[in-house]
Amino acid sequence: MASVFSSPQASGGPRSLAKILDAARGVLSEHGYPALTIEAVAAAAGVGKSTIYRWWPNKEALVADALAEVFRADDIPDLGDTHAELRYAVDMTIDNYANEDIAASLPALAAGLLPHPELMSRFREAFLFRKRENIAVALRRAVRRGDLPDDLDTDLVQDIWAGTILYRRLMTGSPLDADLAEHLVRLVTDKPARRAGG
Repeated sequence: MASVFSSPQASGGPRSLAKILDAARGVLSEHGYPALTIEAVAAAAGVGKSTIYRWWPNKEALVADALAEVFRADDIPDLGDTHAELRYAVDMTIDNYANEDIAASLPALAAGLLPHPELMSRFREAFLFRKRENIAVALRRAVRRGDLPDDLDTDLVQDIWAGTILYRRLMTGSPLDADLAEHLVRLVTDKPARRAGG
């Protein structure tokens, strides 16, 4: 169970925590992030507002914990096949941003956390750093195999992947499908075309 943002000193057992997080995701799915309130989550979970505030300091921290449970940050298995490993990484990223609650909430959630540096740091740790490092491991493995160039910028690759996927999800509505996943992998793995006469 994710408890990245909840207070470890709060009273109440894991079942109470799980009930509140489930309720938060339910309210989020039904009403969206802007309309989510601590009052609505408390009512859905059958607890008092004070119970929620014992665990989380604000709405942003509660929603971040609720989403952290469903945000995938898997280790990328060593399959001995660079294309398959990078496809795994892209598919995982698509799965995260195809999740309506995550895609719709993350931008507003990040903005809401900006005035809270400690929570923002924990947000980045939960949603970005572990996933990015796991994907970077797979990219560096491909470099060692000789499948990708030595000077590959693993951060830029991930920015391009996530940026494309999130832009499609939030702005254009273009499909997040297998064709997109293949194109994103090939952006990294395909060798550049040689110039005529080169």
